[in-house]
Amino acid sequence: MTRINGEPFDSGLPEAFWHGFFVFTTLRLEGGEPLWLPEHLERLRLHAQALGIAFPGFKALEREVEHHCQQRTDVLLRLVVAPEAYASSARPFVPPPEPDYARGVQVHYTTLRVHPDLGRYKTGNYLPYRLARREAERAGCFEGLLLSEQGHVVDGSRTSPLLWRDGELWVLPGGVEGITRQKVVEHATQMGLPVFQAYLRPEELEGQLLLAGTGVGLLPVGKPADPLLEALIAHFRP
Repeated sequence: MTRINGEPFDSGLPEAFWHGFFVFTTLRLEGGEPLWLPEHLERLRLHAQALGIAFPGFKALEREVEHHCQQRTDVLLRLVVAPEAYASSARPFVPPPEPDYARGVQVHYTTLRVHPDLGRYKTGNYLPYRLARREAERAGCFEGLLLSEQGHVVDGSRTSPLLWRDGELWVLPGGVEGITRQKVVEHATQMGLPVFQAYLRPEELEGQLLLAGTGVGLLPVGKPADPLLEALIAHFRP
């Protein structure tokens, strides 16, 4: 179901929606309880502010969340803020199959690039990400990874990448600032694990890739062999 400005949608879309001139966030409702709602709303506010899009206020968006929470089911909820309107839509949440967390998934390295100026913002200009996901699916892989102008791995079509190497966690920056990835970093720090950042090309990714995202929690690329990594993955299992 889609709602615009707090009402069920039943008319033409505002112009900004056709041009991708909006920011959005996707969060998970677990049994009707929103996961990390303050962080999602604050990122939405900051991204709207950076792009000159009027923010409707936390209360308006919180009311949208409360409306969808009444279902008391597991859903993925998307909140959208555009110049003319704000909107929400929800769909049932189906996590990846359980074996994916034990044996890992595969990724496809695309040649697609994130926008050099807008890549950090979660906007409606989403075509490179859709193309990356389609490439990955055609290759039989779970995720398609995108590059920066310099050729560094910076984002996934629907997840944020990290690298596990010798008991250390490495963030691969340059794409969208993922909320789930930030929570993984915070928990890893609480576990006493060293956390670093690095700009790395595909051939420089020595270690094990991890994929963090609202719809997956934390997924390993390949079978995790380290007990600490297994504990980190288990903590974020949907």
